Amino acid sequence: MKLTILGAGAIGGWVAARLALAGHEVSVLARHPTATALAGGITVVERGKEQVAHPDIATDAASLGPQDILIIAVKGPGLADAAQAARPLIGAETLIVPMMNGVPWWYVDGAPLISVDPTGAIAADLPIDQVIGCVVHAACRRPNPARIEVAMLDSVLVGEPSGVMSERASALGDLFREAGLAGEAVPDIRRAIWYKLWGNMTANPISALTLATADRILANGETRDFMLRCMAEAAQIGAAIGCPISESGEDRLMITATLGAFKTSMLQDVELGRPIELDALLAAPLEIAARVGVAAPNLAALHGLTRLMGDSRGLL
Repeated sequence: MKLTILGAGAIGGWVAARLALAGHEVSVLARHPTATALAGGITVVERGKEQVAHPDIATDAASLGPQDILIIAVKGPGLADAAQAARPLIGAETLIVPMMNGVPWWYVDGAPLISVDPTGAIAADLPIDQVIGCVVHAACRRPNPARIEVAMLDSVLVGEPSGVMSERASALGDLFREAGLAGEAVPDIRRAIWYKLWGNMTANPISALTLATADRILANGETRDFMLRCMAEAAQIGAAIGCPISESGEDRLMITATLGAFKTSMLQDVELGRPIELDALLAAPLEIAARVGVAAPNLAALHGLTRLMGDSRGLL
């Protein structure tokens, strides 16, 4: 099969390298500076083992043509541009796999989510009947464009947006698992997306506001209590849309604590002056909350504060 990864960040580079090391025909579509940096390969460090993969590196989507699988591993603010750039890669049978944080554009039935796809351009460029939902439970660092360090790998979950188990989703899960990506097809990818969001929709913005690593955030009693109030609201929204969460907030924070002094992706973006993916993490959940009539004052306050910070720093 022909596979292309659009977005060569920490997650995209890791996935590209693992698939290439497994023997697949893998291309990475990147901008010229990144393409130059990747010319000598991508080094992956995982569990003390260092390997170098050599996927094809391209800067022009038209030169690659339609793919069997297109993995889009960009952050929310870059998705519209990425979807437009991906057009030459998408044929009638291409599977489109967005590997992104937060609420995707296809998440709810009915009216589109204005917060993540205000013009409908993303939905137009990425046909929903070709999309496979994806949730990545992994933590990767990228000290330089050609080196990926895997701090934690739990699972890479895939599933149909419709909630049915399909042969193509099962095959994709197998493909990821055999490449060392802990792939698994699940029947309800929407619920899996909300579960991950439940944890990082608070930790990410709070770290961006405070410039603190996760261990310091959890050690502060007032901050921890605020996180738990936000998580309780997010759980209520999830229950209202058929994505209930059985764990308590304290249970989830115990898992976060095992990662130690790590920097969330949003904190890394703030430090590097990159746009923050606030809309998919907070604006979209609040839009959904308004639709289903769930009050979320703590999430709204967190969103407002983070948006003001991002605007002040030019990160929106």
